[in-house]
Amino acid sequence: MLDFLKFRTFYQKVINNLVNNTDFEQLRSKGNHTTIYQHTMQNIKLECRRSKNTAGNEFIFVDILITPHYYFNGNKHNGNDFNPEDCKEVLTEIFSILKIEPSEFIEMQLINLEYGVNIIPEMNMKNLIEGIIYYKKTPFIFSSSIRTYKITNATPYKQIKAYDKGIQFVNYPQYGIQRNTFRFEVRSKQRKNIRKLGIYSLCDLFCDEVYKKMGESLLSEWENVLIINLEPDLTGLKPSEVKYITEAGTIEYWITKLQNPYRNCYAREVKKYYHKSQNKNNLHHQLKVLILDKIFDLLSGANSTQGIPMKSGLFKNEKIRSD
Repeated sequence: MLDFLKFRTFYQKVINNLVNNTDFEQLRSKGNHTTIYQHTMQNIKLECRRSKNTAGNEFIFVDILITPHYYFNGNKHNGNDFNPEDCKEVLTEIFSILKIEPSEFIEMQLINLEYGVNIIPEMNMKNLIEGIIYYKKTPFIFSSSIRTYKITNATPYKQIKAYDKGIQFVNYPQYGIQRNTFRFEVRSKQRKNIRKLGIYSLCDLFCDEVYKKMGESLLSEWENVLIINLEPDLTGLKPSEVKYITEAGTIEYWITKLQNPYRNCYAREVKKYYHKSQNKNNLHHQLKVLILDKIFDLLSGANSTQGIPMKSGLFKNEKIRSD
Protein backbone atom coordinates (compact mmCIF):
# COMPACT_ATOMS: atom_id res chain seq x y z
CA MET A 1 0.00 0.00 0.00
CA LEU A 2 2.77 2.45 0.91
CA ASP A 3 4.49 3.81 -2.18
CA PHE A 4 6.33 6.99 -1.17
CA LEU A 5 6.98 8.51 2.24
CA LYS A 6 8.63 11.74 3.31
CA PHE A 7 9.50 12.18 6.97
CA ARG A 8 10.80 15.28 8.71
CA THR A 9 12.83 15.29 11.90
CA PHE A 10 14.07 18.16 14.04
CA TYR A 11 15.79 15.79 16.47
CA GLN A 12 19.44 16.82 16.47
CA LYS A 13 20.79 13.44 17.53
CA VAL A 14 19.18 11.78 14.52
CA ILE A 15 20.16 14.66 12.22
CA ASN A 16 23.80 14.42 13.24
CA ASN A 17 23.85 10.64 12.79
CA LEU A 18 22.31 10.92 9.32
CA VAL A 19 24.59 13.63 7.93
CA ASN A 20 27.64 11.84 9.32
CA ASN A 21 26.58 8.47 7.89
CA THR A 22 29.27 7.47 5.40
CA ASP A 23 26.72 5.50 3.34
CA PHE A 24 25.38 8.82 2.03
CA GLU A 25 27.02 11.00 -0.58
CA GLN A 26 26.21 14.62 -1.30
CA LEU A 27 24.39 15.11 -4.59
CA ARG A 28 23.78 18.82 -4.88
CA SER A 29 22.48 21.91 -3.16
CA LYS A 30 18.89 22.98 -3.51
CA GLY A 31 18.91 26.74 -3.21
CA ASN A 32 21.15 28.34 -0.62
CA HIS A 33 19.95 26.45 2.41
CA THR A 34 19.19 22.83 1.43
CA THR A 35 21.67 20.04 0.72
CA ILE A 36 20.63 16.75 -0.91
CA TYR A 37 22.25 13.43 0.02
CA GLN A 38 21.72 10.03 -1.64
CA HIS A 39 22.31 6.64 -0.05
CA THR A 40 24.98 4.80 -2.03
CA MET A 41 23.20 1.41 -1.94
CA GLN A 42 19.49 2.18 -1.44
CA ASN A 43 16.95 4.57 -2.93
CA ILE A 44 16.94 6.78 0.16
CA LYS A 45 17.40 10.54 -0.02
CA LEU A 46 18.00 13.19 2.61
CA GLU A 47 17.06 16.84 2.19
CA CYS A 48 18.95 18.74 4.88
CA ARG A 49 17.82 22.26 5.67
CA ARG A 50 19.85 25.03 7.25
CA SER A 51 18.30 28.09 8.83
CA LYS A 52 18.28 31.21 6.67
CA ASN A 53 19.30 33.21 9.71
CA THR A 54 22.21 31.02 10.80
CA ALA A 55 25.72 31.38 9.46
CA GLY A 56 26.86 27.96 10.71
CA ASN A 57 26.56 24.55 9.09
CA GLU A 58 24.06 23.06 11.52
CA PHE A 59 20.90 21.70 9.95
CA ILE A 60 17.60 22.64 11.59
CA PHE A 61 15.72 19.70 10.10
CA VAL A 62 16.19 16.77 7.73
CA ASP A 63 13.62 15.24 5.39
CA ILE A 64 13.95 11.51 4.71
CA LEU A 65 12.50 10.30 1.39
CA ILE A 66 11.86 6.58 0.90
CA THR A 67 9.92 4.28 -1.46
CA PRO A 68 8.91 1.22 0.61
CA HIS A 69 7.16 -0.75 -2.14
CA TYR A 70 10.14 -0.44 -4.47
CA TYR A 71 12.49 -1.39 -1.63
CA PHE A 72 10.34 -4.51 -1.08
CA ASN A 73 11.15 -5.54 -4.67
CA GLY A 74 14.84 -4.72 -4.67
CA ASN A 75 14.16 -1.17 -5.96
CA LYS A 76 12.93 -2.58 -9.28
CA HIS A 77 9.15 -2.16 -9.33
CA ASN A 78 5.91 -1.66 -7.39
CA GLY A 79 3.68 -3.81 -9.56
CA ASN A 80 2.80 -6.55 -7.07
CA ASP A 81 0.89 -6.67 -3.79
CA PHE A 82 2.38 -4.97 -0.74
CA ASN A 83 0.34 -5.66 2.39
CA PRO A 84 0.55 -3.93 5.79
CA GLU A 85 2.76 -6.61 7.32
CA ASP A 86 5.17 -6.22 4.41
CA CYS A 87 5.08 -2.45 4.94
CA LYS A 88 5.98 -2.79 8.62
CA GLU A 89 8.86 -5.16 7.90
CA VAL A 90 10.25 -2.87 5.20
CA LEU A 91 10.02 0.22 7.42
CA THR A 92 11.85 -1.64 10.18
CA GLU A 93 14.61 -2.59 7.73
CA ILE A 94 14.96 0.87 6.19
CA PHE A 95 15.23 2.67 9.51
CA SER A 96 17.65 0.04 10.74
CA ILE A 97 19.81 0.89 7.71
CA LEU A 98 19.55 4.54 8.76
CA LYS A 99 20.57 3.58 12.32
CA ILE A 100 17.44 5.18 13.75
CA GLU A 101 16.23 3.41 16.89
CA PRO A 102 12.57 2.44 17.47
CA SER A 103 12.54 4.80 20.46
CA GLU A 104 13.29 7.63 17.97
CA PHE A 105 10.48 6.76 15.53
CA ILE A 106 8.19 9.27 17.21
CA GLU A 107 10.59 12.01 16.09
CA MET A 108 9.93 11.12 12.43
CA GLN A 109 6.98 13.30 11.38
CA LEU A 110 5.22 12.15 8.20
CA ILE A 111 4.72 15.13 5.88
CA ASN A 112 4.19 13.46 2.49
CA LEU A 113 2.40 10.19 1.79
CA GLU A 114 1.58 8.19 -1.33
CA TYR A 115 -0.42 4.97 -1.13
CA GLY A 116 -2.29 2.84 -3.62
CA VAL A 117 -3.31 -0.58 -4.88
CA ASN A 118 -2.76 -2.68 -8.00
CA ILE A 119 -5.73 -4.50 -9.50
CA ILE A 120 -6.11 -6.71 -12.57
CA PRO A 121 -9.28 -5.79 -14.50
CA GLU A 122 -10.48 -7.88 -17.41
CA MET A 123 -11.00 -4.98 -19.77
CA ASN A 124 -9.22 -3.01 -22.45
CA MET A 125 -6.60 -0.89 -20.68
CA LYS A 126 -6.59 1.85 -23.32
CA ASN A 127 -10.36 2.16 -22.95
CA LEU A 128 -9.99 2.25 -19.17
CA ILE A 129 -7.28 4.92 -18.95
CA GLU A 130 -8.72 7.21 -21.61
CA GLY A 131 -12.17 6.90 -20.05
CA ILE A 132 -11.02 8.32 -16.69
CA ILE A 133 -11.85 12.00 -17.13
CA TYR A 134 -12.73 13.72 -13.84
CA TYR A 135 -12.05 13.68 -10.12
CA LYS A 136 -15.09 15.51 -8.77
CA LYS A 137 -15.02 18.45 -11.22
CA THR A 138 -11.26 18.52 -11.76
CA PRO A 139 -10.06 16.98 -15.03
CA PHE A 140 -7.58 14.15 -15.20
CA ILE A 141 -4.74 14.90 -17.58
CA PHE A 142 -2.13 12.70 -19.20
CA SER A 143 1.25 13.02 -17.54
CA SER A 144 3.49 14.72 -20.14
CA SER A 145 3.60 12.55 -23.27
CA ILE A 146 2.75 9.29 -21.52
CA ARG A 147 -0.70 8.21 -22.74
CA THR A 148 -1.09 5.46 -20.16
CA TYR A 149 -0.73 7.61 -17.03
CA LYS A 150 -3.31 10.09 -15.76
CA ILE A 151 -3.10 12.47 -12.83
CA THR A 152 -5.22 15.21 -11.33
CA ASN A 153 -4.23 17.90 -8.88
CA ALA A 154 -7.36 17.54 -6.78
CA THR A 155 -6.19 20.29 -4.44
CA PRO A 156 -2.83 22.09 -4.08
CA TYR A 157 -1.94 19.39 -1.54
CA LYS A 158 -3.40 16.23 -3.05
CA GLN A 159 -2.96 14.28 -6.27
CA ILE A 160 -4.96 11.35 -7.62
CA LYS A 161 -3.17 9.02 -10.03
CA ALA A 162 -4.54 6.30 -12.30
CA TYR A 163 -2.37 4.43 -14.73
CA ASP A 164 -1.54 1.32 -16.69
CA LYS A 165 1.07 -0.34 -14.49
CA GLY A 166 1.42 -3.40 -16.73
CA ILE A 167 2.72 -1.50 -19.74
CA GLN A 168 5.32 0.22 -17.55
CA PHE A 169 7.11 -3.10 -17.09
CA VAL A 170 6.09 -4.92 -20.26
CA ASN A 171 9.77 -5.43 -21.15
CA TYR A 172 10.52 -7.03 -17.78
CA PRO A 173 8.57 -10.32 -17.74
CA GLN A 174 10.81 -11.60 -14.96
CA TYR A 175 8.96 -9.32 -12.53
CA GLY A 176 5.72 -11.25 -13.04
CA ILE A 177 3.55 -8.14 -13.49
CA GLN A 178 0.44 -8.98 -15.49
CA ARG A 179 -0.07 -6.88 -18.62
CA ASN A 180 -3.47 -5.54 -17.57
CA THR A 181 -2.38 -4.35 -14.11
CA PHE A 182 -4.03 -1.05 -13.18
CA ARG A 183 -2.80 1.13 -10.31
CA PHE A 184 -4.82 3.70 -8.37
CA GLU A 185 -2.95 6.03 -6.01
CA VAL A 186 -3.48 8.95 -3.69
CA ARG A 187 -0.69 11.35 -2.80
CA SER A 188 -1.16 13.74 0.11
CA LYS A 189 1.26 16.59 0.72
CA GLN A 190 -0.47 18.18 3.71
CA ARG A 191 -0.15 17.06 7.32
CA LYS A 192 -3.80 17.85 8.04
CA ASN A 193 -4.93 15.28 5.47
CA ILE A 194 -2.35 12.74 6.58
CA ARG A 195 -3.53 13.08 10.17
CA LYS A 196 -7.07 12.20 9.07
CA LEU A 197 -5.63 8.74 8.56
CA GLY A 198 -4.35 8.70 12.13
CA ILE A 199 -0.73 9.21 11.06
CA TYR A 200 1.46 11.69 12.90
CA SER A 201 4.83 9.95 13.04
CA LEU A 202 6.58 6.80 11.89
CA CYS A 203 5.21 5.03 14.98
CA ASP A 204 1.68 5.15 13.57
CA LEU A 205 2.67 3.17 10.47
CA PHE A 206 3.02 0.13 12.71
CA CYS A 207 -0.70 0.29 13.67
CA ASP A 208 -3.17 -1.89 11.76
CA GLU A 209 -5.94 0.71 12.04
CA VAL A 210 -3.96 3.15 9.91
CA TYR A 211 -3.92 0.75 6.95
CA LYS A 212 -7.65 0.20 7.26
CA LYS A 213 -8.12 3.96 7.02
CA MET A 214 -5.91 4.08 3.93
CA GLY A 215 -8.14 1.46 2.36
CA GLU A 216 -11.23 3.46 3.24
CA SER A 217 -9.59 6.57 1.80
CA LEU A 218 -8.81 4.86 -1.51
CA LEU A 219 -12.43 3.72 -1.82
CA SER A 220 -13.69 7.17 -0.90
CA GLU A 221 -11.48 8.81 -3.51
CA TRP A 222 -12.54 6.30 -6.16
CA GLU A 223 -16.15 7.32 -5.55
CA ASN A 224 -15.21 10.79 -6.83
CA VAL A 225 -13.80 9.49 -10.13
CA LEU A 226 -15.83 9.74 -13.33
CA ILE A 227 -14.92 7.03 -15.82
CA ILE A 228 -16.84 6.71 -19.06
CA ASN A 229 -17.00 3.58 -21.19
CA LEU A 230 -15.57 4.37 -24.62
CA GLU A 231 -16.51 0.94 -26.00
CA PRO A 232 -19.90 0.12 -24.46
CA ASP A 233 -21.78 -3.08 -25.20
CA LEU A 234 -25.07 -1.84 -26.65
CA THR A 235 -26.64 -5.23 -27.32
CA GLY A 236 -30.08 -5.70 -25.81
CA LEU A 237 -30.55 -2.01 -24.99
CA LYS A 238 -33.54 0.08 -25.97
CA PRO A 239 -32.97 2.79 -28.63
CA SER A 240 -33.30 5.52 -25.99
CA GLU A 241 -30.71 3.78 -23.81
CA VAL A 242 -28.34 3.37 -26.76
CA LYS A 243 -28.69 7.08 -27.52
CA TYR A 244 -27.94 8.12 -23.95
CA ILE A 245 -25.01 5.73 -23.37
CA THR A 246 -23.47 6.80 -26.68
CA GLU A 247 -23.83 10.52 -26.02
CA ALA A 248 -22.63 10.28 -22.42
CA GLY A 249 -19.59 8.29 -23.52
CA THR A 250 -17.83 11.43 -24.77
CA ILE A 251 -15.88 14.04 -22.85
CA GLU A 252 -17.77 16.80 -24.69
CA TYR A 253 -20.99 15.65 -23.07
CA TRP A 254 -19.52 16.08 -19.60
CA ILE A 255 -18.03 19.47 -20.38
CA THR A 256 -21.54 20.72 -21.09
CA LYS A 257 -22.75 19.29 -17.78
CA LEU A 258 -19.97 21.05 -15.90
CA GLN A 259 -20.89 24.31 -17.60
CA ASN A 260 -24.52 23.98 -16.53
CA PRO A 261 -25.34 26.78 -14.04
CA TYR A 262 -27.36 24.47 -11.80
CA ARG A 263 -25.14 23.47 -8.90
CA ASN A 264 -25.92 19.74 -8.72
CA CYS A 265 -26.33 19.08 -12.44
CA TYR A 266 -22.98 17.31 -12.82
CA ALA A 267 -23.33 15.12 -9.71
CA ARG A 268 -26.86 14.06 -10.68
CA GLU A 269 -25.73 13.25 -14.20
CA VAL A 270 -22.87 11.06 -12.95
CA LYS A 271 -25.32 9.02 -10.86
CA LYS A 272 -27.68 8.76 -13.82
CA TYR A 273 -24.89 7.62 -16.14
CA TYR A 274 -23.69 4.89 -13.80
CA HIS A 275 -27.26 3.73 -13.23
CA LYS A 276 -28.07 3.64 -16.95
CA SER A 277 -24.79 1.88 -17.73
CA GLN A 278 -25.82 -1.06 -15.55
CA ASN A 279 -23.18 -3.62 -14.63
CA LYS A 280 -21.88 -4.60 -18.06
CA ASN A 281 -21.02 -1.03 -19.10
CA ASN A 282 -20.35 0.46 -15.68
CA LEU A 283 -16.56 0.43 -15.51
CA HIS A 284 -16.60 2.45 -12.30
CA HIS A 285 -18.50 -0.25 -10.44
CA GLN A 286 -16.44 -3.08 -11.92
CA LEU A 287 -13.20 -1.43 -10.79
CA LYS A 288 -14.64 -0.54 -7.39
CA VAL A 289 -15.37 -4.23 -6.77
CA LEU A 290 -11.77 -5.11 -7.63
CA ILE A 291 -10.35 -2.30 -5.48
CA LEU A 292 -12.49 -3.36 -2.53
CA ASP A 293 -11.52 -7.01 -2.89
CA LYS A 294 -7.84 -6.13 -3.18
CA ILE A 295 -7.93 -3.92 -0.08
CA PHE A 296 -9.67 -6.67 1.87
CA ASP A 297 -7.00 -9.16 0.83
CA LEU A 298 -4.15 -6.79 1.68
CA LEU A 299 -5.60 -6.10 5.12
CA SER A 300 -6.01 -9.84 5.61
CA GLY A 301 -2.39 -10.43 4.64
CA ALA A 302 -3.50 -12.65 1.75
CA ASN A 303 -2.06 -12.93 -1.73
CA SER A 304 -4.89 -11.71 -3.92
CA THR A 305 -5.94 -13.46 -7.10
CA GLN A 306 -8.86 -11.08 -7.81
CA GLY A 307 -11.05 -14.17 -8.08
CA ILE A 308 -13.15 -13.79 -4.94
CA PRO A 309 -16.42 -11.93 -4.38
CA MET A 310 -16.65 -8.41 -3.03
CA LYS A 311 -16.66 -8.13 0.77
CA SER A 312 -19.63 -5.81 1.10
CA GLY A 313 -19.42 -5.52 4.87
CA LEU A 314 -15.92 -4.07 4.90
CA PHE A 315 -15.48 -0.48 6.10
CA LYS A 316 -19.19 -0.01 6.74
CA ASN A 317 -18.72 1.57 10.15
CA GLU A 318 -16.32 4.34 9.30
CA LYS A 319 -15.65 6.68 6.41
CA ILE A 320 -12.65 8.83 5.58
CA ARG A 321 -13.97 11.94 3.89
CA SER A 322 -12.18 13.19 0.81
CA ASP A 323 -11.40 16.88 0.44
